[in-house]
Amino acid sequence: MSLATVLRLAFAAAALAAAGCSSAKPEAAALVASVEQFHRASNEERAGRADAIARVACNAAEVCDAKSTCVEATTQTAMALRLKHEAEVVLADLEAKRRTADDPAVRELPAKLDRASRLLSVGHDAMPGCDHKILVLRERYDL
Repeated sequence: MSLATVLRLAFAAAALAAAGCSSAKPEAAALVASVEQFHRASNEERAGRADAIARVACNAAEVCDAKSTCVEATTQTAMALRLKHEAEVVLADLEAKRRTADDPAVRELPAKLDRASRLLSVGHDAMPGCDHKILVLRERYDL
């Protein structure tokens, strides 16, 4: 192989590597922004923010790995918050006398709240892993 061919191949390899990085940076930025919005959201908004994290597109392995970790953490939290909201609606109905104590939804409240508490704990425990991967993406892509 001539020196010119070797240089062309090296240049092509560098261009392909740069192209891979260039597609990863916008993906990483979108994921970082979505996770930040999840953290800043009120409890009422948080489930929707978790859904937004799940919708972030990814092709780069590092971004997809971080997304997977973050989706696991935020989905658990979102499910817990949705269950909590459902329980609040049932309690409000009970207080307003639209439901009675023997209503199945009222009887299911303790189990629903227990499940919500467990899911919230799982999501809370998984969040540091998400935050670490987001920090790595921030540093790697200068975000």
